[in-house]
Amino acid sequence: MTQVVGPPHEWIVGVDVGGTFTDIIGLNRSTGEVRDGKVLSTKEQEVGVLAALDAIDIAVPHVAEIVHGHTVGINALLSRTGERTGLIATGGHRDLLDIGRMHREFGERFYDPTWVRPHQERPIVGRGARFGVPERMGPDGAAILALDEDAVRDAARELAAQGAKSVAVCLLNSYANGEHEKRAAEIVAEELPDVYIQTSELYPVTREHERTATVALDAYVGPSVVGYLNRLNARLAEQGFGGTLWIMMMNGGVATFADAAKAPVFQLVSGPVGGVSGSIKLAAESGNPNLLTIDVGGTSTDVAAIRGASTPLTDSWTLETGLTLTMPLVDVESIGSGAGSLIRPNTLGTVAVGPASAGSDPGPVCYLRGGVEPTLTDACAALGILQPDLFANGAITLDVEAARAALRNTGEQWNMSDSELASAAYEIACQDIAAKVRTISVYRGFNVREFALQPSGSAGPMLADRVGQILGLDRVIVPQSPGQFSALGLLRSDLMVTRARSIMTGLRPDQAGVIEDAFVALQDRIRTELSDQGVDVSEIRFERAVFAMYAGQTWDNRIAVDGGPITAEDVPALVERFHEFYRESYGFAADEIPVVVSTVEVTAVIARQQNAIGTEQEAGDPFLRTASVLVPGTGAPADVPLYVRERMTPNQPVTGPALVTEKFATTLVLPGRHAYIDDGLNLIIESLPAEEHQS
Repeated sequence: MTQVVGPPHEWIVGVDVGGTFTDIIGLNRSTGEVRDGKVLSTKEQEVGVLAALDAIDIAVPHVAEIVHGHTVGINALLSRTGERTGLIATGGHRDLLDIGRMHREFGERFYDPTWVRPHQERPIVGRGARFGVPERMGPDGAAILALDEDAVRDAARELAAQGAKSVAVCLLNSYANGEHEKRAAEIVAEELPDVYIQTSELYPVTREHERTATVALDAYVGPSVVGYLNRLNARLAEQGFGGTLWIMMMNGGVATFADAAKAPVFQLVSGPVGGVSGSIKLAAESGNPNLLTIDVGGTSTDVAAIRGASTPLTDSWTLETGLTLTMPLVDVESIGSGAGSLIRPNTLGTVAVGPASAGSDPGPVCYLRGGVEPTLTDACAALGILQPDLFANGAITLDVEAARAALRNTGEQWNMSDSELASAAYEIACQDIAAKVRTISVYRGFNVREFALQPSGSAGPMLADRVGQILGLDRVIVPQSPGQFSALGLLRSDLMVTRARSIMTGLRPDQAGVIEDAFVALQDRIRTELSDQGVDVSEIRFERAVFAMYAGQTWDNRIAVDGGPITAEDVPALVERFHEFYRESYGFAADEIPVVVSTVEVTAVIARQQNAIGTEQEAGDPFLRTASVLVPGTGAPADVPLYVRERMTPNQPVTGPALVTEKFATTLVLPGRHAYIDDGLNLIIESLPAEEHQS
């Protein structure tokens, strides 16, 4: 057990729970000391968080702040292990979750006549648990049909009989007037006093399907997430924690414990968002404002496109076709290809990497924890990219022979040797990740040659150079401590709270007062909520946005606006900004059609104390030894130099093929490339000049 020594409340800690590992980084705000670590994730994630603190020898009473990203909600959703959930909707509209917008996934099953939407195949709310009740609000907030309270009570009693532990209440046009929803929720609470209840108050905006999906998703994962946060808070308190627990949210900032507990669904991918937050800081500080990021974890890879060192946002984040969150969230997309992904046949019988994963239990075969199917980690160990004695800072010694045996066994069905299957799996994983990067870059009209590739996660650097090669990129930037990069990003995130309100009013000078009043009301609400939670709001600043569309449209677009008061004189410029946005996004603008503001949005930002976080290089020769590596694309093993990154000096060149190892990651530098440490201690990989490559 960690000993309590030194002054209390001296550490700020970031903890990111992944599918295989829990990453942690601690900063002593008095001395500047940095400690980082990695432990296997646990089923009860609070156990892993405490184990991570113990692994870097930090006593809980010494911690002033914990910034936390977790996977409780996304795990419950992907595995469909959330609590039994019911939905109360307006009569005639209980099937919104199934109908959606009639979209279907684009991919290998696009022409498959047997394909059904994920919510129909694996519903989060079964049709028998969805109830329509008589009521109707008009789009102007006027009650057209009174709420049938008896119908609500009957639905609640039926849900109780079904064993429901959570209930979503989402009624038509409740964004304009939430009184019917509020009363329905009160009735449900009377009949089921112990259930979790969520309403459109979570994010009261237009788009009926997306709002219903958001509320239903929150209800589905809410009990799991809130239960976890409460258990974590209790376990920390038992060990003497007297600091602040911040939770990473999908809007790119952290929230207080109290605020986070109100919106569990907006924490689904909080860890990857922390990584993007760190990448934005890196983009601003490194002189590389455009980054394509790949965060390769144990079960998946998360990708994002950062332009101009600005947060990439989307107002409709989709996990699965038909399950879409409506709220401005950091635009991160995922693919089920990670270091722990299993190497199995796909539906066509060919080699595939993922989406199934070995996770942390049993983990890859080379961990010797009971795994029998080979994973990408096993492939990289067999190729020699992962050195058995240097993995995870020596915490786990990899059994390469066990990995090779599993690869041989699986490869028999394709008449492939262990090395052939390992090479194929490595290439397939890189190709899959590159294809996913294209969806958030090339397919959106970006010129990828204007970007550098920035990997993170312990597995990211061993794949990055090949992924960059596939994409045609000339530069790869491996940040310091890539294995803890998301945890580091958590530490560097500010407090952010986003609220919105739909107003459906014309963007006209005579409506400027209506729009400004809506903004001010949201700002006052946020300021009051944070003050009630004990947050110092003296340095609060507000960022504003409107969701606007042409009159007659049904889909709006988010436009950031200046934070100052909106007056009648400002409106023409805002209208022109909308036209310009439309031209840039869609290639034309309908200047003759009036513009309508559907929703106003406010994000409050309070900067958290930012301490410089870095590691000092070690003394000593960076060359460690040579290693036998089957370098991808070469077809034969070769002895390549292995360097210790912590001992490299700025601008010291490393010519590929080579391995660069550090505490919790290994970077593969391919032939025809060279690497060096820059002045910011980032590891840069670039193409060699043609004449040097040929020689």
